[in-house]
Formats: sequence, C-alpha cells, structure tokens
Amino acid sequence: MSTFAPAVTETGGVREANAAAVLTVVRDKGPLSRGSIGSETSLSAPTVSRQVATLTGLGLLREFPDRRRSGGVGRPGMLVDIDDGVVAACGVHVGVATTTYGLTTPRGRLLGSERIPTPAGPPEDALVRIAARVRTFLRRWPTRTVIGLGFATGGQVDPSGGTVSHDRLGWAGVEVGDLLRRATGLRVYVDGHVPAMANAELLFGAAQRAGSLLYFYARQVVGMAVAVHGRLHRGPGGAGNIAHLDVGSDVACPCGRTGCLEVTVAEGTVVEEAMRRGVIADPDISALRRAAEAGGEEAAGILRDRAVMLGKAVGVLRDVLDPELVVLGGQAVTEAPDFLDDLLGAFAATTTLPGHGIVQVTRFGPDVQAMAACTGLLDQLYQNPLAVLASV
Repeated sequence: MSTFAPAVTETGGVREANAAAVLTVVRDKGPLSRGSIGSETSLSAPTVSRQVATLTGLGLLREFPDRRRSGGVGRPGMLVDIDDGVVAACGVHVGVATTTYGLTTPRGRLLGSERIPTPAGPPEDALVRIAARVRTFLRRWPTRTVIGLGFATGGQVDPSGGTVSHDRLGWAGVEVGDLLRRATGLRVYVDGHVPAMANAELLFGAAQRAGSLLYFYARQVVGMAVAVHGRLHRGPGGAGNIAHLDVGSDVACPCGRTGCLEVTVAEGTVVEEAMRRGVIADPDISALRRAAEAGGEEAAGILRDRAVMLGKAVGVLRDVLDPELVVLGGQAVTEAPDFLDDLLGAFAATTTLPGHGIVQVTRFGPDVQAMAACTGLLDQLYQNPLAVLASV
C-alpha cells in the first residue's frame, strides 16, 4: 500500500482532524501556548490538552517553560513546539543519472543525504540495490522513529497505486511502492518529483504564506506544479507537462519540432553544445561552470543562453497562471547563481503582468531532491498524524 488513510470511524475522523489541526498550527506558528493553539484552531481547551498530550506521547510535540516572561509572578507558562528529535521521514529521489536519498525531521531539517549513480538494468533490480543502500544509510540513526519511505521521480507517477512509468529510465508500470515496501519493510509513498518539490515549499518554504504558487524546476528535465491555498492541483495526468513549451530555440527535439523547452535547457544538451564548441573536454556540467567562473566567455555565453530560455518559459507560465509567488528550483538555477540576473531579466521582458518581484529561488538548493522525496511523507504526517504513527 502506498498511501496513508485516516481512521474511518466518525470519532476517529474527528480525532484525526483535531490532531492534524494542532500539529499544523504548531508547525506554522510555534512555539505556542495551549491557549494560543486553541485560538488559532478554534478548538476547546480540553480538546487542545488531549491532542497535545497524545502528540507529545507520539514524539511529535514537546512542551517546555516559556522563559520569555522574565520578571513574571508565579510559574512560567508552557510552550508547545514540534519535537524534532524523535520522528523522521526517509526519501529517495531517482533521477535519470543520479539517485539521492536522505532523512528529514518533521521541521524539514535534513539530517543527512547521499547520492549514487542511478542503477542501470531492470527496474526491479535497480530498486533492490537502492533499497539496500537505504537500509545501510538508516543504520546511522538507530534511535529515530522512521515513519516510512518517500519515493519521487519523473515520468508518469500514480501516487494512489504506487506505480511509475518513466521512458528515460526504461520503466513501464513499475510497482515501485510494493517493491520498496517488501525490500525495506517501510511504508512507502510514491509521488512525482516536481509535485514533491512544490510540497516542500508549501510545508517549509516561502510558499507557506502565499495564496497561490507556481513551482518551476529545471535540470536534466523540466517540470512545474501549481498550488492554491496550500494544496497542490493534481489533474487527471498527475501534473502538467511543459517539456514541449516552445521557447524559440533552434534545438531539435525528439518530438519532431524545434525549440521545445526541455531539450533546449537540459544539462545534456548544454554539455553537448559545450563539447561541440571545444569549451570542455568531458561531458560534465560542473566543468562548464568552472570554465565560466574562470572567465571563459564562450562557456558563460552557453550558460547565459540557457538562463534566458528559462526566464522566457517562466514568464509565459506566469502570464497564464498569474500566481502570487513563483519559486525556481533545480540545479539549472541553484548551481548557476551568476546567471540568475539573466534569467530574471528574460522573465521581466517576457511577462506582460505588472510586478516582477514575485520570483524566488528555492531555499533548499542542491538538497531539493532529497527534501522533496522526504516531504511527501511529512505532508501525510501533518494531514493524518495518528494514522501515520499507528502504521509504523
């Protein structure tokens, strides 16, 4: 099974909803007093007390004296905050070339992560090898209560069934959820990597306070996700596809057209162009960045052209969706800070809507893949804390 479900009885449903309300408001605004939790959630004082006691017992909340009341009379009041020292979520992100796995606290603090080349061969064998590495990795935190394993990747992902079809990996209808559950013994949640990254922004990034979000990702592939009032939009196809958005380049796409976004800005395309021009000798995006940093004008021009194409695409999408906030993620952005001004300039020149200061770069930087894979589980935890902990 690849998803968590709340309790089905009416009483259990109310308890689950109350627990989720308390946990979420403490995450967003804590530390808080019990009285403040009641005010924020409209729950009665006895209900707040019961939920705080329950969630503290599960290792999700902790209480401590409020030392801010210096000089006050009587015992200091107690504050409630997320307990970051007990529960953790593990996650695996499988990319075309690199697989990343990590462990995250309920506050979104990455405890550790590792990267390996994505295993080749049949998907079943690749997943078994990844699971073995994850089991070894988790032995570093023997006292943590690991609530499960999040899995994120590109392609066509069915979160409800835990299946993945990914042309570039050669995967078709792979039952990832069941395979990893058997290999690790953990509950597994499967999601598309871009929705998962957007979820990380909704839980722990600037999007916590935005009414609507456009999340834009670019590395070897490109993708986008949209959220309104803190919830991701999921259409019948799972997520929108922007790979073939026309950005006006002369790069040929396997689809038969030219100028498609993904083939224009993909790391592989950029590296091939740099090698064709003799700018770098090895197919390594880091080598191209180093050449640009060393003052190589041709290397810088290649990366600048990619930034401009990214900015054009973001400008078009912004005009279509009109979000309150745009967050940029992926190494095409986070590992090319010298060309961010070029991206933003192209964005400003493309968008026709007023106000250009709505664009931010993700705060997760190169850790975004690990964070995204873990965050799908944390989203489930905040929605259904009692059910998730009961399944561990």
